[in-house]
Amino acid sequence: MHSTANISSTTRARTLAGLACAALFVLPERPAAALSCDGPAWEDEWAMPGSLRNPDAEFPVDAQFWELRGCAYDFVAPSGCRLERGDDVIPVAVEVDGGEHCNVEPSYVGGENFPDAIVRYVPERSLIPNRTYVLACDANGPAVNDEQGQYTVVRSRLDPTPAAAPGSLDDIALEFKRGDDGCCQAISYLELQLDHVQPWLQEGGYVEVLYDDGQVFAVREPEVWTTRIEMPPTKGGLEFTPVAADGTRGETRRFDRGDYHRELIYTPCAVIGDTSPLALWLSAPLLWIGTLGRRRRRAAGGAS
Repeated sequence: MHSTANISSTTRARTLAGLACAALFVLPERPAAALSCDGPAWEDEWAMPGSLRNPDAEFPVDAQFWELRGCAYDFVAPSGCRLERGDDVIPVAVEVDGGEHCNVEPSYVGGENFPDAIVRYVPERSLIPNRTYVLACDANGPAVNDEQGQYTVVRSRLDPTPAAAPGSLDDIALEFKRGDDGCCQAISYLELQLDHVQPWLQEGGYVEVLYDDGQVFAVREPEVWTTRIEMPPTKGGLEFTPVAADGTRGETRRFDRGDYHRELIYTPCAVIGDTSPLALWLSAPLLWIGTLGRRRRRAAGGAS
């Protein structure tokens, strides 16, 4: 008959590995960003993607402009917009995608619900090559982007060639990254792998993301601070559509729930948080075996 003192290090290692794997698979699959205390990028208005953030960007003469706006509360679409350059004024139509999910009850926001709208600014005619314009609106226009903090500047490139056609999304990859409810309450997110140096994206295009519940999102390039493309999570499917700088839409690619990798990470905070009782029972022997190993090492050290 074996006592606890006779449990070999190999046996402990095997038991630890088995219990850790078992606990991993009974952890709850929470809705919704990385294992840090920072909030998700899509909650920060200043970090919202769009083609108007860089005043030095040069666009094709037939370009449209766009921005992603959080629209959960008090969202009103821009109105009375135009491109101005001296006496040359180009009327600009405003089109909103996803607006039907805006202005919701506060209790609705959170988890998988982060209502956004894609606001598109569509000039009535093409821009003159190699010109600088000011995009102005009577109300609710885009954020200013010039150094003086006064205007929203857009520039047309010298080359009069129209915008590049939207590219293929055959090579994109999607992965669910698990967050944590226990310590920092960092939410999970979807990470998109995308070749963001393609011409149609560099010119001001984007990838429209349509969730099964009708909510929309837009991505273009990795976020500056994380170097990742992060998106709100979902328990359903979602569709990706490339949109060129001139508004031309490409072929849609769909991901159902089982079509992308779901990361499984064991963290103490996840076990301590709102989790399965079975996971807690499985984690208890891990602590007991670890304590036993430390006691044996101390005893061996005292006897030597």
